[in-house]
Amino acid sequence: MKRRLPLLLATLLFPALPFSALAAEPTGCIYVELARLPVRYVGLGLAPAVDGSIDGTPATMLVDTGAFDTVLTMTGVARRDLVLLMTGRHAEGFGGLTRLYSTRLEQFAIGPVQSRRSVNVGVVYEMTSPPSYDGIVGAPFLLQADFEVDLRARQLRFFRPRDCSGVPLKVWPEHTFAVPFVRSLSNSPNPHFTVKVNGKELEALIDTGAHRSLMTRRAARRIGIDVDAGGPGVTRLGDSGGVGAGRAASWAARVDAVEIGDETVRDAELHVVDAQGVDDADLYLGQDFLRSHRVLFAMSQRKLYIAYLGGDVFTRGTSLEPWMQEEADNGNPDAQYTLAMMYGAGRGAPRDPQLARSWLEKAAAAGQPHANLALGRQRLLAGHPADAIPLLRKALDQLPAEGFGPLWLYNARVRNGEPELARKELATALDKQHQDDWPQPLARFYLGKIDAARLLDEAGRDRQFAAQRSCQANGYMAEWYAAGGDQAQSAALLATVRAQCGARAAPAAPAPRAEDADKAP
Repeated sequence: MKRRLPLLLATLLFPALPFSALAAEPTGCIYVELARLPVRYVGLGLAPAVDGSIDGTPATMLVDTGAFDTVLTMTGVARRDLVLLMTGRHAEGFGGLTRLYSTRLEQFAIGPVQSRRSVNVGVVYEMTSPPSYDGIVGAPFLLQADFEVDLRARQLRFFRPRDCSGVPLKVWPEHTFAVPFVRSLSNSPNPHFTVKVNGKELEALIDTGAHRSLMTRRAARRIGIDVDAGGPGVTRLGDSGGVGAGRAASWAARVDAVEIGDETVRDAELHVVDAQGVDDADLYLGQDFLRSHRVLFAMSQRKLYIAYLGGDVFTRGTSLEPWMQEEADNGNPDAQYTLAMMYGAGRGAPRDPQLARSWLEKAAAAGQPHANLALGRQRLLAGHPADAIPLLRKALDQLPAEGFGPLWLYNARVRNGEPELARKELATALDKQHQDDWPQPLARFYLGKIDAARLLDEAGRDRQFAAQRSCQANGYMAEWYAAGGDQAQSAALLATVRAQCGARAAPAAPAPRAEDADKAP
């Protein structure tokens, strides 16, 4: 996130815990461990997260040194029916601008670190897709003390030095090198440091919230990589998202060498992103880098200490990595859902519908909300609304900020002969979301609050997304007519979608109900 609300640090303090101490050379320097937090991998990107609590309820918090503050997501807000307050401020992420709200909490904790009194916390409103986590732990919280990230050991540690000024810290057995901080204009405490890519200096930072290490498009151009021209070593990837409602174009680009301190990585592949206004650094070292290194943010010495642990430093593409398979095999439902998506799409793994289905069902059985949402959608499209309803309902109870799922549940209820309950549930979902934001106009159409002409008008208002939203509007109207038994109108709208948007953009038509079989086109 680009801008921060200074709301949290004054009331979140490390508790008085028994500590362990590590001696560094020479004798006299003692490194005091203040706290240790276990890390688990969550969401489709299997991002590092820690446990916390919000007003006494368990919460999952993304660990993100790239974030400028500690904030809640709309998932965390909607799960607890928290009241949002306008701030008039915005933040920027790779998905562009987002509004920042705030909410008042009576209790807030991240691991053992708790607020001593009620606290105002910022809320990020727009994200590319509703996250499964409740909040984001940003740099101001994480870097209050010296901070160690060890994703391989699945832990974070916080330290306070005693008499260690100017003393090289030797806290790990592996060969370790130090990289000094450089001065930057950023308001974030996340330190910047200098690296070389293809022999040219760039400004870098550690971003625990980034799935892959990435370079901005502007920086790529400075070192001689023109992604528009393509050429050997440049591959267009799917668009990237995150904070903000939009997406940013991205590419994979081969580089000859990346030099970080005394470590050189040759023949590497970096993710290049056309960042939407984000310009805090040139190179963001993400989770792929952190799974092959230990990193200590020695804030007291203004240095990063880095130790290489082995393995690929920069992940190539989106391949299925051994640690991801291990997470899935060990019962992590988010990893199981990730594997289901990879095998289903043939991205990062050979396309295998049967294996994809197996992992999806395992993830859904373990309660993974996106897996239940996807499986419920599949059951609905296959003509089994009664089977879809409990899956969709369970998913939406965990993802109250999800925009499209309530429409699927509505259609499933109507097709199952429960139109009144369908309207009640959709109206409740709509009340929790801002009605001027997409896809809320679809819900208002379903509830009869606006007609088709008004829906299409609202779909076309945002120039950036007008074509996509118009396709969605026609597609979801087609599903609404099909659920109500008007197969002819549904077929006409689907034909419009296919003609204007292409066959891949058209939603699959749900199988007709038995009583509508004679009406099906």
